[in-house]
Amino acid sequence: MISKATTVDGFLNTVTDDERAIFAKLRQLLKKAHPKVEESMKYRMPTYLVGAEQLGAFNKQKNYLCLYLNPLAIDPHRKALTSAGLDCGKSCIRFAKPEKLPLVLVTKMIKAAAKLAK
Repeated sequence: MISKATTVDGFLNTVTDDERAIFAKLRQLLKKAHPKVEESMKYRMPTYLVGAEQLGAFNKQKNYLCLYLNPLAIDPHRKALTSAGLDCGKSCIRFAKPEKLPLVLVTKMIKAAAKLAK
């Protein structure tokens, strides 16, 4: 989805209630993962930066929702994610329905991504 929103709140107002709930949870996890994290709309999606380095991001695509993290934070959990029926790219996790995203595992990955951020 190419969002025209200029703020994360504006972005969240363009998605369904279920999508907004999962994105709000991801937003909360990303914002508290690192003391220097900054929230922005980069690449037309909510993006969380530590300095110039991306901690994470999320977005809505035509057929799925996406969470973007450092590949080094995803790699150790790739098998568990695919076993749960999720599609993983190099640095993204794609999920068709909000309830399909395993939040306990995602929390671990976000914490790992935060440790990798300088």
